[in-house]
Amino acid sequence: MNQIHLIPQSEPIPAPSEIFIFLEQLFFLIHIVIINSILGVSLIIFYKWNKNQDFFDINKPLVKKIPILFALGINMAIPALLFLQVVFGHLFYTSSILMGTFWILIIPFLIIAYYSSYFHYKKFGVSNYAKLSLFLVILMIFYIAFMFVNNLSMMEMPEKWTSYFSNRKGTILLWSVSSIYPRFSHFIVASLAIGGIVYSLYFRKSSEEKLKEGLKIFAYATIIQIATGFWFFLTLPENIMKKFMGEDLFATSVFLFGVLTAFISVFFSLKGKLKLSLIFLILTLVFMIINRYNLRVFHLGESFNVSQLKILPQWDVFAVFLVIFILGVFVILYMLKISVLKSKRG
Repeated sequence: MNQIHLIPQSEPIPAPSEIFIFLEQLFFLIHIVIINSILGVSLIIFYKWNKNQDFFDINKPLVKKIPILFALGINMAIPALLFLQVVFGHLFYTSSILMGTFWILIIPFLIIAYYSSYFHYKKFGVSNYAKLSLFLVILMIFYIAFMFVNNLSMMEMPEKWTSYFSNRKGTILLWSVSSIYPRFSHFIVASLAIGGIVYSLYFRKSSEEKLKEGLKIFAYATIIQIATGFWFFLTLPENIMKKFMGEDLFATSVFLFGVLTAFISVFFSLKGKLKLSLIFLILTLVFMIINRYNLRVFHLGESFNVSQLKILPQWDVFAVFLVIFILGVFVILYMLKISVLKSKRG
């Protein structure tokens, strides 16, 4: 069956698609950095775990941030998914249904992870179950990340939807797609890199040794991440690889700049330069987010193009949304400010 015939008809959108695409990518960037921070810090704490009281005293203030980051990360995921659904909803809903059994399990697993992070903080240095609860946080994030990788990949590959005719149980995953594994690995290693930077930022004023330790974690993880990135690149279809190898000038430029800034961030982190490492990390993340969107467009090819979307302007509704959106951002920033001040006093 022609894959284009499998794609549901898209709904009209209330404003130009570029607005929603930009907002989706922006909130996804914020969301993924927060989730990377949670997983990365959790992996570092879990690896360094020992029963020495100094370990608990030094790291408890950092551990306290994990539940706060969790709440913020979940809230940032909501607008990212909503904006994704405005433009690509007919694709995303379909892929979600095809893997619905695994997809719906994200909700209880997310609740388990969220409450485990609180239990871990409350029992940190008090109960032997604290380490187990941290392991649950890591395990649940692994599961959720793998399901998101599958869903977003399946959304971009309508040719895989024909599996529905042989499996209507909502248990379709892309086990046979080779790019899934480096894509998932890329997320895990990226989390360790971001976790290293967060570790350095947290201890930058109190411990020069831990600051450098965090930067080393970031550097080595980023080197591995670059390797997994090239692994992922080599698993792409040849026609898409060529897009990033000169056939598409914009995509090629963004890809090369992303690789370059990643190497520069590694250079400065090995030199112990936190500020410069952070600057080039941010640049790398921006380039990689653009790369991610370019890859989506290339995967979809002729199956779907945003230019096909019909626009039925609703600028009054959009204006109301914009006001609420800006107010929401200020409320979140204010809550974060209160949270930081409270934790400093605590």
